[in-house]
Amino acid sequence: MSASPRFSDGDGGETLADGTAIGLPGSHGERTRFEPGELRRVLDAFPLEGIREIREFPAGSRQAPKVRIVADAGEFLLKRRTVRPDLVEWATFNHRLQLHLERRGVPVAALVGTRAGNGSILLEDGQVYEMFHWVHGRRMVKVESEALNAGRILGRLHLEARDLEWSDPPPMPGFHAADQVVTAFDRVEDAVIAADADVDRGELRAVVDRLAELRLPAMEQVEAGGWSRLPRQPIHGDWHPGNVLFTPEKPTRTRPGTVRAIVDFDASRVEPRLVDLANGLLHFAMRSDRNTSPANWPASLSPRRMMAFTRGWRAVVGEVIEEEALILPPLMLECLIAESIVPVAKTGRFAVVPGLPFLAMVARKATWIDEAAAPIRELLVR
Repeated sequence: MSASPRFSDGDGGETLADGTAIGLPGSHGERTRFEPGELRRVLDAFPLEGIREIREFPAGSRQAPKVRIVADAGEFLLKRRTVRPDLVEWATFNHRLQLHLERRGVPVAALVGTRAGNGSILLEDGQVYEMFHWVHGRRMVKVESEALNAGRILGRLHLEARDLEWSDPPPMPGFHAADQVVTAFDRVEDAVIAADADVDRGELRAVVDRLAELRLPAMEQVEAGGWSRLPRQPIHGDWHPGNVLFTPEKPTRTRPGTVRAIVDFDASRVEPRLVDLANGLLHFAMRSDRNTSPANWPASLSPRRMMAFTRGWRAVVGEVIEEEALILPPLMLECLIAESIVPVAKTGRFAVVPGLPFLAMVARKATWIDEAAAPIRELLVR
Protein backbone atom coordinates (compact mmCIF):
# COMPACT_ATOMS: atom_id res chain seq x y z
CA MET A 1 0.00 0.00 0.00
CA SER A 2 1.47 3.36 -0.97
CA ALA A 3 1.09 6.56 0.97
CA SER A 4 -1.18 9.35 -0.14
CA PRO A 5 0.78 11.87 -2.24
CA ARG A 6 -0.51 14.64 -0.01
CA PHE A 7 1.20 13.05 2.97
CA SER A 8 4.94 13.54 3.52
CA ASP A 9 6.01 10.15 4.83
CA GLY A 10 9.75 9.62 5.13
CA ASP A 11 8.95 6.76 7.51
CA GLY A 12 11.70 4.42 6.44
CA GLY A 13 10.93 1.76 9.05
CA GLU A 14 11.13 3.07 12.62
CA THR A 15 11.55 -0.11 14.61
CA LEU A 16 14.20 -0.35 17.31
CA ALA A 17 16.80 -3.07 17.11
CA ASP A 18 14.71 -5.32 19.36
CA GLY A 19 11.51 -4.59 17.44
CA THR A 20 9.88 -2.55 20.19
CA ALA A 21 7.60 0.32 19.24
CA ILE A 22 8.45 3.82 20.38
CA GLY A 23 5.72 6.18 21.50
CA LEU A 24 5.25 9.11 23.81
CA PRO A 25 6.99 8.34 27.13
CA GLY A 26 5.07 7.85 30.35
CA SER A 27 4.29 11.11 32.06
CA HIS A 28 3.75 10.47 35.76
CA GLY A 29 5.97 11.10 38.77
CA GLU A 30 7.31 8.76 41.44
CA ARG A 31 5.83 5.28 41.39
CA THR A 32 3.65 4.26 44.34
CA ARG A 33 4.06 0.82 45.91
CA PHE A 34 2.16 -1.68 48.00
CA GLU A 35 2.89 -1.81 51.71
CA PRO A 36 3.94 -5.35 52.82
CA GLY A 37 1.04 -5.75 55.24
CA GLU A 38 -1.39 -4.42 52.66
CA LEU A 39 -0.13 -6.88 50.08
CA ARG A 40 -0.55 -9.85 52.43
CA ARG A 41 -4.13 -8.87 53.29
CA VAL A 42 -5.12 -8.35 49.68
CA LEU A 43 -3.56 -11.57 48.41
CA ASP A 44 -5.42 -13.53 51.10
CA ALA A 45 -8.69 -12.27 49.58
CA PHE A 46 -8.00 -14.00 46.24
CA PRO A 47 -7.95 -17.78 45.64
CA LEU A 48 -4.25 -18.11 44.87
CA GLU A 49 -2.47 -21.12 46.34
CA GLY A 50 1.22 -21.87 46.40
CA ILE A 51 2.49 -18.35 45.73
CA ARG A 52 6.18 -18.69 44.84
CA GLU A 53 7.15 -15.25 43.61
CA ILE A 54 5.95 -11.65 43.84
CA ARG A 55 7.65 -8.93 41.80
CA GLU A 56 6.84 -5.27 41.31
CA PHE A 57 5.57 -4.62 37.79
CA PRO A 58 6.56 -1.02 36.92
CA ALA A 59 4.22 -0.31 34.01
CA GLY A 60 1.26 1.96 33.33
CA SER A 61 0.23 4.71 35.72
CA ARG A 62 2.75 5.33 38.47
CA GLN A 63 -0.14 6.06 40.82
CA ALA A 64 -1.52 2.53 40.42
CA PRO A 65 0.93 0.01 41.95
CA LYS A 66 1.11 -3.46 40.39
CA VAL A 67 2.81 -6.74 41.20
CA ARG A 68 3.34 -9.84 39.09
CA ILE A 69 2.61 -13.06 40.98
CA VAL A 70 3.71 -16.63 40.22
CA ALA A 71 1.52 -19.29 41.89
CA ASP A 72 0.56 -22.92 41.44
CA ALA A 73 -2.28 -22.01 39.09
CA GLY A 74 -0.16 -19.76 36.87
CA GLU A 75 0.81 -16.10 36.73
CA PHE A 76 -1.29 -13.14 37.78
CA LEU A 77 -1.22 -9.33 38.00
CA LEU A 78 -2.50 -7.52 41.09
CA LYS A 79 -3.32 -3.84 40.75
CA ARG A 80 -4.52 -1.11 43.10
CA ARG A 81 -6.59 1.53 41.37
CA THR A 82 -5.63 5.19 41.44
CA VAL A 83 -7.82 7.00 43.95
CA ARG A 84 -10.28 9.40 42.34
CA PRO A 85 -13.90 10.54 42.86
CA ASP A 86 -16.54 7.85 42.30
CA LEU A 87 -13.78 5.21 42.33
CA VAL A 88 -16.06 2.25 43.04
CA GLU A 89 -18.66 3.35 40.48
CA TRP A 90 -15.95 3.73 37.84
CA ALA A 91 -14.38 0.38 38.56
CA THR A 92 -17.80 -1.26 38.42
CA PHE A 93 -18.50 0.24 34.99
CA ASN A 94 -15.02 -0.65 33.72
CA HIS A 95 -15.43 -4.26 34.82
CA ARG A 96 -18.92 -4.53 33.34
CA LEU A 97 -17.51 -3.54 29.98
CA GLN A 98 -14.49 -5.81 30.25
CA LEU A 99 -16.56 -8.85 31.31
CA HIS A 100 -19.07 -8.15 28.53
CA LEU A 101 -16.28 -8.09 25.94
CA GLU A 102 -14.77 -11.28 27.34
CA ARG A 103 -18.13 -13.06 26.96
CA ARG A 104 -18.29 -11.85 23.35
CA GLY A 105 -14.88 -13.31 22.54
CA VAL A 106 -12.92 -10.05 22.43
CA PRO A 107 -9.42 -10.76 23.80
CA VAL A 108 -9.03 -9.07 27.18
CA ALA A 109 -6.96 -9.85 30.26
CA ALA A 110 -9.32 -12.06 32.31
CA LEU A 111 -10.27 -10.93 35.81
CA VAL A 112 -9.86 -13.20 38.85
CA GLY A 113 -12.76 -13.36 41.31
CA THR A 114 -12.37 -12.94 45.07
CA ARG A 115 -12.66 -15.84 47.54
CA ALA A 116 -15.76 -14.27 49.05
CA GLY A 117 -18.49 -14.02 46.44
CA ASN A 118 -16.28 -14.31 43.33
CA GLY A 119 -16.43 -10.54 42.89
CA SER A 120 -14.22 -8.89 40.29
CA ILE A 121 -13.46 -6.00 42.69
CA LEU A 122 -11.93 -6.12 46.16
CA LEU A 123 -12.84 -3.06 48.23
CA GLU A 124 -10.75 -2.53 51.36
CA ASP A 125 -10.28 0.68 53.36
CA GLY A 126 -11.60 2.77 50.48
CA GLN A 127 -9.14 1.23 48.03
CA VAL A 128 -10.08 -0.80 44.95
CA TYR A 129 -7.99 -3.84 44.04
CA GLU A 130 -8.27 -6.09 41.00
CA MET A 131 -6.52 -9.29 39.96
CA PHE A 132 -5.90 -10.39 36.36
CA HIS A 133 -4.60 -13.51 34.73
CA TRP A 134 -1.16 -12.67 33.36
CA VAL A 135 -0.99 -12.31 29.58
CA HIS A 136 2.24 -13.22 27.82
CA GLY A 137 2.60 -10.71 25.02
CA ARG A 138 4.66 -7.85 23.69
CA ARG A 139 4.15 -4.28 22.60
CA MET A 140 3.43 -3.42 18.99
CA VAL A 141 6.28 -2.96 16.55
CA LYS A 142 6.15 -0.20 13.99
CA VAL A 143 4.97 -2.14 10.98
CA GLU A 144 1.80 -1.59 9.00
CA SER A 145 0.51 -5.12 9.56
CA GLU A 146 0.37 -4.64 13.31
CA ALA A 147 -1.26 -1.22 13.01
CA LEU A 148 -3.85 -2.95 10.81
CA ASN A 149 -4.47 -5.60 13.47
CA ALA A 150 -4.75 -2.94 16.18
CA GLY A 151 -7.40 -1.17 14.09
CA ARG A 152 -9.31 -4.40 13.54
CA ILE A 153 -9.42 -5.29 17.24
CA LEU A 154 -10.57 -1.76 18.07
CA GLY A 155 -13.39 -2.24 15.54
CA ARG A 156 -14.39 -5.49 17.27
CA LEU A 157 -14.38 -3.75 20.63
CA HIS A 158 -16.63 -1.01 19.30
CA LEU A 159 -19.09 -3.43 17.67
CA GLU A 160 -19.44 -5.61 20.76
CA ALA A 161 -19.47 -2.73 23.25
CA ARG A 162 -22.54 -1.21 21.55
CA ASP A 163 -24.65 -4.00 23.06
CA LEU A 164 -23.60 -3.35 26.65
CA GLU A 165 -26.59 -2.11 28.60
CA TRP A 166 -25.86 1.15 30.38
CA SER A 167 -28.13 3.84 31.70
CA ASP A 168 -26.20 6.21 33.92
CA PRO A 169 -22.43 5.64 33.76
CA PRO A 170 -20.20 7.78 35.99
CA PRO A 171 -19.40 11.05 34.17
CA MET A 172 -15.72 10.64 33.38
CA PRO A 173 -14.65 13.60 31.22
CA GLY A 174 -12.70 13.03 28.02
CA PHE A 175 -10.14 15.32 26.42
CA HIS A 176 -12.54 17.25 24.15
CA ALA A 177 -13.19 20.74 25.52
CA ALA A 178 -11.87 19.56 28.90
CA ASP A 179 -11.70 22.08 31.74
CA GLN A 180 -8.47 20.52 33.02
CA VAL A 181 -6.76 21.49 29.76
CA VAL A 182 -7.70 25.14 30.30
CA THR A 183 -6.33 24.93 33.83
CA ALA A 184 -3.15 23.32 32.51
CA PHE A 185 -2.57 26.18 30.07
CA ASP A 186 -2.85 28.62 32.98
CA ARG A 187 -0.20 26.76 34.98
CA VAL A 188 2.19 25.26 32.46
CA GLU A 189 4.64 28.14 32.11
CA ASP A 190 5.17 28.48 35.85
CA ALA A 191 5.62 24.71 36.13
CA VAL A 192 8.27 24.58 33.41
CA ILE A 193 10.14 27.56 34.89
CA ALA A 194 10.04 25.96 38.35
CA ALA A 195 11.59 22.79 36.92
CA ASP A 196 14.17 24.67 34.82
CA ALA A 197 15.01 28.19 35.96
CA ASP A 198 17.28 28.70 32.94
CA VAL A 199 14.59 27.98 30.35
CA ASP A 200 14.17 30.55 27.57
CA ARG A 201 10.98 32.21 28.77
CA GLY A 202 10.29 33.97 25.50
CA GLU A 203 10.51 30.74 23.56
CA LEU A 204 8.37 28.99 26.17
CA ARG A 205 5.68 31.66 25.89
CA ALA A 206 5.72 31.40 22.09
CA VAL A 207 5.32 27.60 22.18
CA VAL A 208 2.46 27.73 24.71
CA ASP A 209 0.73 30.44 22.66
CA ARG A 210 1.11 28.31 19.52
CA LEU A 211 -0.50 25.31 21.22
CA ALA A 212 -3.35 27.46 22.48
CA GLU A 213 -3.99 28.98 19.06
CA LEU A 214 -4.09 25.49 17.54
CA ARG A 215 -6.35 24.02 20.21
CA LEU A 216 -9.12 26.63 20.22
CA PRO A 217 -10.12 26.38 16.53
CA ALA A 218 -9.77 22.59 16.69
CA MET A 219 -12.21 22.48 19.59
CA GLU A 220 -14.59 24.75 17.70
CA GLN A 221 -14.31 22.60 14.55
CA VAL A 222 -15.21 19.48 16.54
CA GLU A 223 -18.34 21.18 17.87
CA ALA A 224 -19.33 22.71 14.52
CA GLY A 225 -18.66 19.42 12.74
CA GLY A 226 -21.39 17.60 14.65
CA TRP A 227 -19.86 16.29 17.88
CA SER A 228 -23.20 16.43 19.70
CA ARG A 229 -24.86 14.37 16.94
CA LEU A 230 -22.42 11.47 17.10
CA PRO A 231 -23.81 8.30 18.72
CA ARG A 232 -22.41 7.58 22.18
CA GLN A 233 -21.41 4.15 23.36
CA PRO A 234 -18.98 2.45 25.77
CA ILE A 235 -15.40 2.92 24.54
CA HIS A 236 -11.97 1.88 25.78
CA GLY A 237 -10.96 5.49 26.41
CA ASP A 238 -7.16 5.05 26.34
CA TRP A 239 -6.37 3.26 23.06
CA HIS A 240 -2.60 3.30 22.60
CA PRO A 241 0.11 0.66 22.00
CA GLY A 242 0.83 0.24 25.70
CA ASN A 243 -2.65 -1.17 26.23
CA VAL A 244 -2.62 -3.70 23.39
CA LEU A 245 -0.53 -6.86 23.75
CA PHE A 246 0.51 -8.83 20.68
CA THR A 247 1.55 -12.45 20.27
CA PRO A 248 5.04 -12.82 21.74
CA GLU A 249 6.89 -13.83 18.58
CA LYS A 250 8.54 -11.04 16.66
CA PRO A 251 6.54 -10.51 13.46
CA THR A 252 7.81 -11.07 9.94
CA ARG A 253 6.48 -9.84 6.61
CA THR A 254 4.60 -13.09 6.06
CA ARG A 255 3.55 -13.67 9.68
CA PRO A 256 2.58 -10.41 11.41
CA GLY A 257 1.67 -10.40 15.06
CA THR A 258 -1.94 -10.56 16.20
CA VAL A 259 -3.54 -8.98 19.24
CA ARG A 260 -3.48 -11.32 22.24
CA ALA A 261 -5.16 -9.05 24.79
CA ILE A 262 -6.52 -5.57 25.43
CA VAL A 263 -5.61 -4.26 28.88
CA ASP A 264 -6.30 -1.28 31.15
CA PHE A 265 -9.96 -0.34 30.99
CA ASP A 266 -9.57 2.28 33.74
CA ALA A 267 -10.53 5.12 31.37
CA SER A 268 -13.43 3.32 29.68
CA ARG A 269 -16.49 5.54 29.48
CA VAL A 270 -19.44 6.46 27.28
CA GLU A 271 -18.47 8.78 24.41
CA PRO A 272 -18.43 8.72 20.60
CA ARG A 273 -16.31 5.83 19.28
CA LEU A 274 -14.32 8.41 17.31
CA VAL A 275 -12.48 9.26 20.53
CA ASP A 276 -10.76 5.85 20.45
CA LEU A 277 -10.05 6.13 16.73
CA ALA A 278 -8.48 9.60 17.07
CA ASN A 279 -6.38 8.52 20.04
CA GLY A 280 -5.35 5.31 18.29
CA LEU A 281 -4.35 7.05 15.07
CA LEU A 282 -2.23 9.48 17.03
CA HIS A 283 -0.37 6.84 19.04
CA PHE A 284 -0.16 3.90 16.64
CA ALA A 285 1.26 6.21 13.97
CA MET A 286 3.54 8.16 16.30
CA ARG A 287 7.04 8.80 14.96
CA SER A 288 9.42 9.28 17.88
CA ASP A 289 12.64 8.00 19.37
CA ARG A 290 13.24 7.64 23.08
CA ASN A 291 16.99 7.69 22.45
CA THR A 292 17.04 11.22 21.03
CA SER A 293 15.78 14.60 22.14
CA PRO A 294 12.19 15.49 21.13
CA ALA A 295 13.77 18.39 19.27
CA ASN A 296 14.94 15.82 16.72
CA TRP A 297 11.67 13.88 16.38
CA PRO A 298 9.90 14.13 13.00
CA ALA A 299 6.97 16.51 12.86
CA SER A 300 4.80 14.07 10.96
CA LEU A 301 2.95 10.95 11.98
CA SER A 302 3.39 7.83 9.84
CA PRO A 303 0.88 7.99 6.95
CA ARG A 304 1.36 4.31 6.16
CA ARG A 305 0.47 3.23 9.67
CA MET A 306 -2.42 5.71 9.77
CA MET A 307 -3.86 4.17 6.61
CA ALA A 308 -3.34 0.63 7.89
CA PHE A 309 -4.95 1.40 11.25
CA THR A 310 -8.07 3.00 9.75
CA ARG A 311 -8.32 0.30 7.09
CA GLY A 312 -8.39 -2.35 9.80
CA TRP A 313 -10.99 -0.47 11.84
CA ARG A 314 -13.26 0.21 8.87
CA ALA A 315 -13.06 -3.42 7.71
CA VAL A 316 -14.84 -4.38 10.94
CA VAL A 317 -17.21 -1.49 11.70
CA GLY A 318 -18.30 -0.93 8.09
CA GLU A 319 -19.66 2.44 7.05
CA VAL A 320 -18.64 5.53 8.95
CA ILE A 321 -20.74 8.58 9.75
CA GLU A 322 -20.06 11.71 7.70
CA GLU A 323 -19.44 13.74 10.84
CA GLU A 324 -16.76 11.27 11.97
CA ALA A 325 -14.60 12.02 8.93
CA LEU A 326 -15.10 15.76 9.35
CA ILE A 327 -14.25 15.79 13.05
CA LEU A 328 -11.34 13.32 13.05
CA PRO A 329 -8.38 15.70 12.36
CA PRO A 330 -9.28 18.39 14.93
CA LEU A 331 -10.13 15.72 17.50
CA MET A 332 -6.67 14.16 17.01
CA LEU A 333 -5.14 17.60 17.47
CA GLU A 334 -7.10 18.15 20.69
CA CYS A 335 -6.01 14.74 21.96
CA LEU A 336 -2.32 15.40 21.31
CA ILE A 337 -2.34 18.77 23.06
CA ALA A 338 -4.42 17.59 26.03
CA GLU A 339 -2.27 14.53 26.69
CA SER A 340 0.86 16.67 26.61
CA ILE A 341 -0.01 19.96 28.30
CA VAL A 342 -1.75 18.44 31.35
CA PRO A 343 1.18 16.36 32.66
CA VAL A 344 3.74 19.08 31.88
CA ALA A 345 1.62 21.57 33.84
CA LYS A 346 1.91 19.31 36.90
CA THR A 347 5.67 18.79 37.01
CA GLY A 348 7.22 21.06 34.38
CA ARG A 349 8.44 17.97 32.54
CA PHE A 350 7.05 15.03 30.58
CA ALA A 351 8.52 12.03 32.42
CA VAL A 352 12.27 12.76 32.20
CA VAL A 353 11.95 15.10 29.18
CA PRO A 354 12.26 18.85 29.92
CA GLY A 355 9.03 20.72 29.32
CA LEU A 356 10.09 23.20 26.63
CA PRO A 357 11.60 20.83 24.03
CA PHE A 358 8.76 18.40 24.58
CA LEU A 359 6.05 21.03 24.09
CA ALA A 360 7.90 22.43 21.07
CA MET A 361 7.83 18.95 19.52
CA VAL A 362 4.10 18.69 20.29
CA ALA A 363 3.53 22.05 18.57
CA ARG A 364 5.30 20.79 15.44
CA LYS A 365 3.23 17.60 15.36
CA ALA A 366 0.02 19.51 16.04
CA THR A 367 0.83 21.85 13.15
CA TRP A 368 1.39 18.83 10.89
CA ILE A 369 -2.00 17.36 11.85
CA ASP A 370 -3.66 20.72 11.19
CA GLU A 371 -2.03 21.02 7.77
CA ALA A 372 -2.77 17.36 6.90
CA ALA A 373 -6.49 17.64 7.80
CA ALA A 374 -7.72 16.91 4.27
CA PRO A 375 -5.86 13.61 3.74
CA ILE A 376 -6.67 12.56 7.31
CA ARG A 377 -10.37 13.04 6.59
CA GLU A 378 -9.97 10.97 3.42
CA LEU A 379 -8.90 8.01 5.55
CA LEU A 380 -12.58 7.61 6.46
CA VAL A 381 -14.19 8.43 3.11
CA ARG A 382 -12.09 6.70 0.45
